[in-house]
Formats: sequence, C-alpha cells, structure tokens
Amino acid sequence: MDPKKRKVDSENRRFLAEWTEEYCFTLPDRPQAVPVCLICNKTVAIVKSGNLKRHYETTHQQFHKNFPLGSKARKEKHQAYLSSYKKSTKLLVRCMSEQEKSTEAALRVCWTLNKHQKPFSDSEIVKESRSNTRRTEILAADIKNTLFELLQKAPCYAIALDESCDIVDDEQMSIFVRFLDIECQIFREELLAVLPLKGNTRGEDLFKVIDEFITKSNISYDKMVSLSTDGAPAMISKEKGVVKRIRDKNLGLISYQCIIHQAALCGKLSATLKEVMESLVKLINFKRSHSALQHRYFKEFLSECDSAYSDLLQHNNVRWLSKGQVIERFWLIKEHVTSFLQNLDTQGARKHFEFIKNKRNMLIVAFLKDILKYLNALNTELQGNGKLICDLIQSVSAFRRKLDIFEKDIARQEFIRFPTILEYKKENSVEDIAVFVKFLADLKNEFATRFQDFAEVSKLSPFLKSPFEVDVAAEWTDVAAKLFNLSKPSLQMEIIDLQEDLSLQMYKTVSTEEFWAKHVPEKYENCKKLAINLATMFGSTYVCETSFSKMHLLKNKYRSRLTDAHLEDTLRICCSSREPNYKKLAQDCRCSFSH
Repeated sequence: MDPKKRKVDSENRRFLAEWTEEYCFTLPDRPQAVPVCLICNKTVAIVKSGNLKRHYETTHQQFHKNFPLGSKARKEKHQAYLSSYKKSTKLLVRCMSEQEKSTEAALRVCWTLNKHQKPFSDSEIVKESRSNTRRTEILAADIKNTLFELLQKAPCYAIALDESCDIVDDEQMSIFVRFLDIECQIFREELLAVLPLKGNTRGEDLFKVIDEFITKSNISYDKMVSLSTDGAPAMISKEKGVVKRIRDKNLGLISYQCIIHQAALCGKLSATLKEVMESLVKLINFKRSHSALQHRYFKEFLSECDSAYSDLLQHNNVRWLSKGQVIERFWLIKEHVTSFLQNLDTQGARKHFEFIKNKRNMLIVAFLKDILKYLNALNTELQGNGKLICDLIQSVSAFRRKLDIFEKDIARQEFIRFPTILEYKKENSVEDIAVFVKFLADLKNEFATRFQDFAEVSKLSPFLKSPFEVDVAAEWTDVAAKLFNLSKPSLQMEIIDLQEDLSLQMYKTVSTEEFWAKHVPEKYENCKKLAINLATMFGSTYVCETSFSKMHLLKNKYRSRLTDAHLEDTLRICCSSREPNYKKLAQDCRCSFSH
C-alpha cells in the first residue's frame, strides 16, 4: 500500500519574525501567502525554516559576507528592503482597487443608461472603452440570479402576464412575479421573463413557452397563488387557454382578468353616445389631419385668441384615458373651434360647424365630459405599481355605489354631480335624459357582471386591512378556508388571539404589507398565510403594460435589431426594484491592466 500523501496545509505552520533578520524573508499579509525573499523577490513553497535557510545560504552568500548577522549595516539594509517591498505591493493593491472602482463606476453608469432606456452606444457619453452591452448582461444576470434565489425562499408567488408586438412585429410575452422577499421582509414586483413567441400565439402555444420556462427555471407551480391576465381568448379560453392549462398544474390557482381592463370595457359607448363621440373624433381629425396648412392656421388662430391650449388632442382607442381627455380639451376651447370653422368656406367645415351648433349634440358631449371624467379618475386610481388587490376591489366597489347617486342625479335633473351639463344651461328633453339614465343603468350592470369574480376576495379585504375589527364567526372565514386550504377552526382561534395581542396593537398605523410581513409572529400561522397570500396577488396587469411602454422605447426604429436576449436584459434593469451589489460585481470582473 502506498504511504499517505503528506498534507502541508494541515500542519498549521507559522512564519517567525526572526526569520526576516536571519534569512531576509517576509510573509505577505494575505490568505495562503508564501514567504518572499526581500533580496531577489523569489518565493519558497512552504513556510519552513529549512527551506528559507537553504535558499539564503546557496543564493545570497555574498550578502551574508557584506552584511554580517547582528550588524547595524544589516539592519539598515533590511529596513530598506522592507520599505521597497511594501511600496511595490501597495502600488499593486492600489492598481487593483482603482480597476475595481473603475469597473464599479462603469456598472453604475450602465445601470443608469438602461434605467432610462438608452442605447448601448450611449456609454460613449462617459468615454468608456469597455462594451456597455457586456456590462448590461452582467447586471441583468445578477438581478435575475438574485430574483430566482429569493423566489425559491418565498412562501408563495403571483403571476401577471400579457403579450404585445415590438417594433418588428415579434410577439413578446411579459411575465411579472409578485412575492414576499423573506430577507428584506417586503413585497416585490419583478420582471420574471420576457418570452419571445415564434409562429402562432394560440393558448397552447403560449402555455408551451411558459411551461418550458417555469420547468427550466425550477419554479414550482404549487406555490403560484394567483394569475392575472388581460382576458384575451388565448388566455382565458375554457378548453385550451393558458389559465386552464396552468390550473391543471395547480388546482387551487385563483385567476382574474385585469381589473383595469374590465373597468375600461365597462365604459364602452353605444348607440347615440357612440355616434356623437365618433362625430367629434372626425371633427378633431379634420382640424389636425385634413391639411397641414389648415392645422398651422388653426394653431395660429388659437394663439391669437389667447386660448388655454394651443391644439386639440387626437383620440387613440388603445389608450385608457383617451376619450375623456379628448373631450375635456375640446370643451375648454369649444368656442374658438366654432369660430374657426365658421370662417372656413368648405363643405367639410360647414358639416362640422352644424355638428357643434346642434344643441343636442353638445348636451351629449357635456354628459360624456362629466361621466368620462369619473371613469378616468377610477382608471387612474387603479393604476400604479405595488397595488394590493383588496385596494383595487375597494376602489371599484366605491365607484359602483357612486353610480347609484349619478343615476338619481340625472333622473331628477339636478345635475349636482354633472357640472358641465349644469353650466351648458340648455333645455334638456326627456329623450336626452332617458339616454343618460339608460347609459348609467347599463354601466351599473356591466360593473356588476364583470366583477363577479372578485366577490369572494372582496369578503377577505376587511381581514387583511383591519384584522382587529373582523368578526371571527362571519362568512368570510369559510371563503378563506376554501380559497387557501386553511383550517377554519384554527384560523378563528388565531384571529381571537391576534385581536387580544396588545403587542400588535402598536403597529396599527403601519402599512398593511409591513404589518403582516414584519410584525405578526409565526405563531399566527394560518392568519399570516392568509394575509401573505392576499397581499401577494396581482389585481391587474398594469406592470406588464408599463413594461411594453418601455419596450417600445428600447426597441424602436433606431434599435430594431436589438436581440430578444438583450431586450430582456435591458427591460429587467428598467423594471427592477432593487440595485445590484456593484462592488461585488466589480471584484468578480477580471480587470485588465494596461502596460
């Protein structure tokens, strides 16, 4: 049998100070360092006096004769050697530090450029020689790896997904994830992936791409608590839709169509209101797009009249707030528009002039201005990152109750909540009032029908927002037990204990997320699980919509060749709620020295 190999590292050898005087060696102050000769800068492999002595006697005999041991000249020479060695090593360390600082600064610049959707080539602004593309890849990889690590530790997560075409008509699916960051004890919304879709975009095609990504990323379907989509047929189809196929993987999955999309669909116009709106849009297009010369004259005319605005707004069906903003602008400069049309001697101008002078048309426009203003206010309230689903449901519920007041206000012709109609001061026919009342009644029915899916979750909102005031015997505990697979008796007992826990009363003023994530102890297991699941759920696909806005800025006609991988990297940086550890990344980068 071969003898065991000797392990020098396990012998724990120490460098003795007197060896510097005797053999002219020193030991650098860094891990796993080996002795260095001060005279010739050569090293020996092992911290052992015999090795140092052998090198000294065989290589530096002349030094021993010129500077005898114990002499003053030898001590001075040692000090000179040590000083020279320390100066050279300090220079090397400083060079390393400067390189790391340079890399760190470059990474910070790259992060800022990507946050503002700037091209990779803009790194030349700060005269960087390294590739901004490579730094973007490093930053995005760090964000992605950290995200996946945090996601593995999270108790549950929710998904919001939507799809849109980029500048070259490539379909891109944006997937966002919301979860509790266990390390920081805060809820995060992060871009999970941007998946390019090649070929068909049917439900089975979308699911295949999603499933491949989730499987490859080692993400568990079982921890997915909810899924929010835009409500497209490919997403919600009962047979082959994405939601149905993901629910096959997780039977307890809760899925919703985006609250903002549903609220926008509720406000669609029909019949007489739609006809008037279309006529108004044609009038605006006539002003802005019929003739460039005419458009310039119109703007000059508004300027001469000291108008509040210099132009009309064009309608865009894709934008949520478009109809209301278009009518708001038109109404504020209506008199100037009328005067300009009156001065034009064309058939088109006369037609639009007759539209404006029609009292019934303007009464409908006045009604639309007021009601769309309310709808736009609701839409704006629903938008934003980090919104709890309970807060979104609360906003919709409040608006539904307001519709009852609006309907009575119109029916009684009081117009207290419709100041534009009141200001118009024209005769209101019974027929016109009937049109407005019918629209409001239809609007109420649309909201009631479309938001049925949120009825169960709305019953849980009081628990999440005000756990100290809820009734433990009420119906909501049955809903909680069914939706999140909880023990109803245990949940009820925990709620009573929580309500009597005086140590938690002092945290009533903190935010809902902070209260449940940071202050409620683990002994309230069922309560905390229920609260975290509710706080994790997406109520809308707003984050996906904002990512598409950024995508269209990033991949524009000047950067149409941006690859799918680089598009995802830049979007990941744009949408990230946390910054990477620049110092660690700079240290990990291999710094190249110039000679």
